[in-house]
Amino acid sequence: MSAGGIGIVLGGLSESPRKDKFGLASSLKGVSDSDRNLLAISKKSSYSDVVWDLSDEHPDLHYALVKLDFSLLAFKDGTNVISPNKFKYLRSLREYAYSMLVDPPSSQPKWSTFCSTYRRGVKSLVGFMSDKGIYTFAELTATDLSQFLESLACAPLSGEAKITDRTLRGRAYGLHWLYEQSSKLEDGLVCDPFAEYGSMTQWSARCCEHFIPRQANSTVEIPDDVAKELLARAIEDLSLVDTLEQLRSERAAYVPVRVQAEGKKKIVNPFPWHKYGVEKDSGGKVKTLESRLSAACYIIIAMLTGMRSHEVLAIRSGASNHWLEETIEHQGLLQKFHFVVSSTNKLQAKPTEYMWQTVPITKCALDAAERGLASRRAHGSFLFPSSRVEGQRVSSTGIDAALRRFVAHHNIRYGGELWALATHQFRKKFSRIMVRQGLGLKALQDQLKHFDIEMTRGYGDMNLYVELQREKFQLSTEQYDELLSNQFPIIGGGATEVQEYRKQFLGMTKTERVKFLQELPKSAVVEQVDDGLCMYRPQKALCGGDKAACRPADCNNSVLPAAGRRKTFEWRRQENIRLLEHFKTEPLKASFLNERIVELDKLLGQLDEAEKELERES
Repeated sequence: MSAGGIGIVLGGLSESPRKDKFGLASSLKGVSDSDRNLLAISKKSSYSDVVWDLSDEHPDLHYALVKLDFSLLAFKDGTNVISPNKFKYLRSLREYAYSMLVDPPSSQPKWSTFCSTYRRGVKSLVGFMSDKGIYTFAELTATDLSQFLESLACAPLSGEAKITDRTLRGRAYGLHWLYEQSSKLEDGLVCDPFAEYGSMTQWSARCCEHFIPRQANSTVEIPDDVAKELLARAIEDLSLVDTLEQLRSERAAYVPVRVQAEGKKKIVNPFPWHKYGVEKDSGGKVKTLESRLSAACYIIIAMLTGMRSHEVLAIRSGASNHWLEETIEHQGLLQKFHFVVSSTNKLQAKPTEYMWQTVPITKCALDAAERGLASRRAHGSFLFPSSRVEGQRVSSTGIDAALRRFVAHHNIRYGGELWALATHQFRKKFSRIMVRQGLGLKALQDQLKHFDIEMTRGYGDMNLYVELQREKFQLSTEQYDELLSNQFPIIGGGATEVQEYRKQFLGMTKTERVKFLQELPKSAVVEQVDDGLCMYRPQKALCGGDKAACRPADCNNSVLPAAGRRKTFEWRRQENIRLLEHFKTEPLKASFLNERIVELDKLLGQLDEAEKELERES
């Protein structure tokens, strides 16, 4: 039996626990310790182990992210939960961790997320219980939990830093899961820790010294000059791949010649390390060259794709695995587009493959990492392999260290200090560059792989957005002026509304017209779409914000100049009818084509009326 790759041995249990849809015990209530120890948590670990290792079940994640080490929960006196006098807490913690594995809370946190937060809120709570002589979660009263939260909120930070709401959420993280899982545990929490406040977020906001708004991003942005220097040095360091390959080739062929001299054996043909800029007899320096190359490749890929660190580090070796080129017709021309292929576990619990559009030089970085880090890769398949654990990818900590060494080697400074480079900074820099190049929020959201477009807004340059919005506002005013000042025929779902505006506009003075035009964009900024103009108002839009789903004949936001449209509409209708015959055996395509034909018929009908009205007036 399995669920998410986790095998469970249930034979021999004195009392069969309730099982979930996968056949796994979803609760251990009433199950004895001896029977619990029969459970196989993973291929490598059993329930009784101090470390639960699920790296085989999650091969796409770094092994350290999916290993839960119970002994990491330590106390003030230097002991931990596996110490003889603290072992009583281990039973509750194992039961809680098991419930998170086989029957997680409604928010469905990933196992890697749970492992990374194990030493936060729950660790602090168990430490508090130890100080108070409380042995089970069920013994904690509302008063105890109130005192515990107060101690969390009052614990000072080093220096004079203020305690923010984010600091407090970090300290308490995991307590909300512990309470939600209480019904699945023998000694689960009886009281909700945050009942008095409503939620952990409300508690942290009320108890902090400084509140940081949700939209605020604390990630430090790489200054433009630093970014240019980083990219330039990274491109230069791609040549290290040739140095490493030559070095390996010569070392493989090198045979030391030893002679006896003065009672000692001496090598008369020392390896020429100096040819490669490496100190004499310093094999460790080869790792330094590999580290520099690794950092250079990471910088280029991350800065030119906007990928998260785990997405870059999840790239697989082999060009067919990580690079894709597609020729696409765009604006009447055939253009070649380039993509990096990797997987992300940000959107789903299981890593899922996606593509990130990029530029050709990124392939140079991918190829350099492929060749230059080959000796580290051994039997593994990650493009950025670990130098410590065979077959695994490098950790985020490892790549961060390589980036800092890269900055130090090239002496890249800002304000007189070495720039404190870290993996998470590239994502924001990529976003700022793309926004400045005119990339829209929807396209940026797709590239960054965000669920919520509001999160994407935080990655753009807010000053730039204000400036762009001001320009768009001015452009809308000009478009409204042209639309209302002229009497050319218009069609579309919003044509009737614009006709009313025209009537009002004709009877206004010059001053009134200026004021009227300035007010219109406040309710609807005009945007250009394929067929005409869109007075985009979310509450009236039929497209849901997707211009590809535009329905101009019906949507109240749509306005199309009628002149010269008939031939275009008739040709499109004829082409759709022809395609309909071709796809008559494919119902989904046929349905789409029928919808487009109905839309075109409506537009042609509106065009007939507009032309008749023009004839009557003439």
